[in-house]
Amino acid sequence: MRLLSFFLFVTLLSVHGEGTAQNVSISGRSLTIEKIFTAIKKQTGFVVFGNRELLSNRKTIRLEVTNMPLKDVLAIIFKDQPVEYSLSDKTIFISPKQPSITSPGKIHLSLSPVSVIRIRVVDRNGNPLPGASVIVKASKISTLTDAQGMVDLSANEGDILQVSYVGMETSSTRVTRSLLDAGSLTITLNTTDTRLDAVEVTVNTGYQTISRERSAGAFSKPDMQTIRNRSTSMNILQRLDGLVPGLTVNSSPAAASNPLLIRGLTSIKGATAPLYVVDGIQMNDISSVNPNDVEDITVLKDATAASIWGSRASNGVIVITTKKGGKANKLTIDYDGFMSFQGKPDIEYFPVLNSRQFIQAAKETFNPVANLWSTIVALGPVHPHDQILYDQYRGLIDAPTANAKLDSLASLNNVQQIKDLWYRNGMLSNQTISIRGGGQVHSFYGSLAYTNTMSSTPGASNRSFKANLRQDLSINKNLQFFLITDLTNTLTSFKRAIAPDNRFLPYVMFKDNAGNNLSMNHLVRTDSLRKVYETRGGINLAYNPMDEYNYGETRSDGFLARITGGASINLFKGLRFEGVYGLIKGNNKTTLYDEASSYFVRAEAAMFAIPSTTGGPVTYYLPKDGAKYAVTNSNQRDWTIRNQLVYDNAWNDRKHQITLLAGQEAQNQRTNNISTTVRGYDPQLLTYSNINWEAVAKAGGTGTNTFYSSSSFILNDSYKESETETRFTSYYGNAAYTYDGKYSLNASIRSDESNLFGKDKSAQSRPVWSAGGAWLLSQERFMEDTRWINQLTLRATYGVTGNSPIPPGAASYDILSPGTILGPVTLYVSTPANKNLSWESTRSINLGLDFSLLNRRLQGSLDVYHKHTSDLIGNQPVNPFTGYTQITGNLGDIVNKGIEARIQSVNISTKDFRWSSMLVFAYNENKITELAPATAITTGGQLINNSFVKGYSAFAIFAYPFAGLDALGDPQIRLSDKTVTKAAGVAKPNDMVYAGTYQPKYNGGFSNIFQYRDFGLSVNMIYNLG
Repeated sequence: MRLLSFFLFVTLLSVHGEGTAQNVSISGRSLTIEKIFTAIKKQTGFVVFGNRELLSNRKTIRLEVTNMPLKDVLAIIFKDQPVEYSLSDKTIFISPKQPSITSPGKIHLSLSPVSVIRIRVVDRNGNPLPGASVIVKASKISTLTDAQGMVDLSANEGDILQVSYVGMETSSTRVTRSLLDAGSLTITLNTTDTRLDAVEVTVNTGYQTISRERSAGAFSKPDMQTIRNRSTSMNILQRLDGLVPGLTVNSSPAAASNPLLIRGLTSIKGATAPLYVVDGIQMNDISSVNPNDVEDITVLKDATAASIWGSRASNGVIVITTKKGGKANKLTIDYDGFMSFQGKPDIEYFPVLNSRQFIQAAKETFNPVANLWSTIVALGPVHPHDQILYDQYRGLIDAPTANAKLDSLASLNNVQQIKDLWYRNGMLSNQTISIRGGGQVHSFYGSLAYTNTMSSTPGASNRSFKANLRQDLSINKNLQFFLITDLTNTLTSFKRAIAPDNRFLPYVMFKDNAGNNLSMNHLVRTDSLRKVYETRGGINLAYNPMDEYNYGETRSDGFLARITGGASINLFKGLRFEGVYGLIKGNNKTTLYDEASSYFVRAEAAMFAIPSTTGGPVTYYLPKDGAKYAVTNSNQRDWTIRNQLVYDNAWNDRKHQITLLAGQEAQNQRTNNISTTVRGYDPQLLTYSNINWEAVAKAGGTGTNTFYSSSSFILNDSYKESETETRFTSYYGNAAYTYDGKYSLNASIRSDESNLFGKDKSAQSRPVWSAGGAWLLSQERFMEDTRWINQLTLRATYGVTGNSPIPPGAASYDILSPGTILGPVTLYVSTPANKNLSWESTRSINLGLDFSLLNRRLQGSLDVYHKHTSDLIGNQPVNPFTGYTQITGNLGDIVNKGIEARIQSVNISTKDFRWSSMLVFAYNENKITELAPATAITTGGQLINNSFVKGYSAFAIFAYPFAGLDALGDPQIRLSDKTVTKAAGVAKPNDMVYAGTYQPKYNGGFSNIFQYRDFGLSVNMIYNLG
């Protein structure tokens, strides 16, 4: 939680309070004002706002009141205290007590000579500020403005008039002779930072919201203002980087949908991403959530915090709550917009060989004996430098000619062409307009947003349009409803642009000096094979990347609707019913269009072109005219039904507090994909060619593709359909008990049943559970004299969470898929059943400490954890007589351990300037302790290529032990018996060297926020080490 200090008053605060009929019972000796306010909050719901220094360092009070009205209790509390208060809308405002005040509107000072000045106090919009405090500093006498913001004040020349108002900056004005002559003055007050120190922090688990003091679990709440200020991504997950201890964020484009790990890796084949919950409903992908619509984020990390989510919570849970309107709020309209310039990728960041170095290395490593020309030609393609070297070796050209050709290649450099032709400056922009307001019965929040993502790839487009509306209806104190409707339309398109990588050697140019596009036939097949098929089919098979860019396009049009509704009904005192019902429905249409001029369309036609043996025309089994057109329609329909009872009660002067929750949840997730592909397509006439697939199969023999390099087979892909459905039914319970406001116990249990688990009863009936305790040490009597410690809490938890298998790679029954290779209709078992398949189980221990020191200028938390995951899901060896060598099963264990820390401080806080800092640190180390791989590791090469090895980190890197170069310049390795060799394939696993991990062990962030009046500066640093 951010440390925020807000001085409501410098001299005088006067807010006309409202009475309350709520009664309070408090008993105790040596009670501080802060402890009394905590008790008042628990009993009445009234919270206190103001400078915390006013609550600390005050003399203690002995208080014995029973069922006394709140306003009478406050009168007793503040009697003879240098503090005054006011009541408004369930809030107690506190301020320093001011000198005696005369009646609002007029004051006469017994000074001579004096003049009367009429003062009007307004805000920036010219609205009067009634009840503003106006004080003459020299005399310490003050007054308040009336309903029109006016006051008549007697003052002397040289006096300082100081004006203050709730939520406004204090203004000081010197009385001059010209001011006395004018007789009137208008003072405009500017708004100030109204972020106050709240007395309480709450934890939202997605099922319930409880106070931080009553929760023993490990959770983190990132600073929402920092998240909103980050404009490098519209994915709110990537904005969390460096803000949450134990949260590792992968910012690469490939990880855009699931970029997070919480407290390390707990699965090697199952889901590794956290469970995402938005407004109480699970979502697999939250990239459609607008960060500007998010009100709060809670990251649940240990078993006690996350176990209520059952067999899907081992990787942690991220709970997102979106914004809503407030009761009796004025209508407000906000605009938020940004444009982030991201530039081009730095393709020279990696130290790679230039053309001359590359050619020299190619000449030095050329070995035509080990790599026979016949083998090279068969595998293809053959790059230009290889062609030259082999031509010389085969005697087709002499050495001077070969060297001249190689020198010509060495003089070329395509870096600038790649920068100019295949990359552009990336840019991200977003515009959001939101509106909120409400009355006593109905409140609302709505927003409209437009996002334009222009990637660094030319021709790519990504635009999204969003509409969000939340409505809350409060019929009475016993009956409330809410409805959230969130709609997103995403439009994307991209050309057939290539991604220049190691396929494009440093000397390969895309344009000649005249600006003409250059062919790169060597990228697809050898010249000899290309000429054979060109002759056979009469089709030009030249490959030109620059031309291909315009020969095809992929477009998608996606629509996603997220509808969530809920009800809360108070049945009788302490007991209420809560229901949450969610529907996520979406569809996405993706079209792939490749013209007849496209190389891949030409290559398909040429592959199945059969020349006549009698000199007649060529027979084309696939059309050589017309485009290839593919359409995929993806449909998603997820629904969730949750019903629960919540019992919340306190007794014996709130010495005992208990919260009980029990409920049932059902969830269904279903996706359906239908793809159709036609050839010979005419977009103007909307016609296509009918293909005789049986004849194609005969023409292609076994169907082997000898030319079309993107595939080994030509597939009958005219129609494909797939469907995945996941069902869960769950029963859960949770209890939280607090004694004397200091000792809290938490416990939860949940049982899940799913079609993802095996049919065996032991696989289905495996409840998860957790238990934990918290001790609010700072509330103990022996801590009363330690005034520099504001809050100190010790936490300890233990529990079990789960991680369910991922469909369709694992299932409790055989999954059949249709065959697509040319020939008769076939089915095959794509996923064999495993009746004993169960979810991965993680047992975790967490010890934690929360602290707040030095009048809350320094606060933070420290956690130490140990997680042991068993029943890892992976490929398990089975008896080959089953027809399979391996199936998906439970086969191993992995352990994670780590430390997390978060420290926040207010370094400087003055009237106009504020500097606060936050440091986040996390350390995680894991090890695979048990593993039964489907295939035994017997060579060093297998060890390098194997992703997971028993006894090592899940992110382990292995390498050959380098022993230098021999006399011929060939690399050598040193085996475990000290033998040095350069022979291939002789290294065994025990010869290899463990080279560490590719996942950093240390990560976190350091942020500083500087605020000067209405101007702010945020400086953030994110680090990943080890």
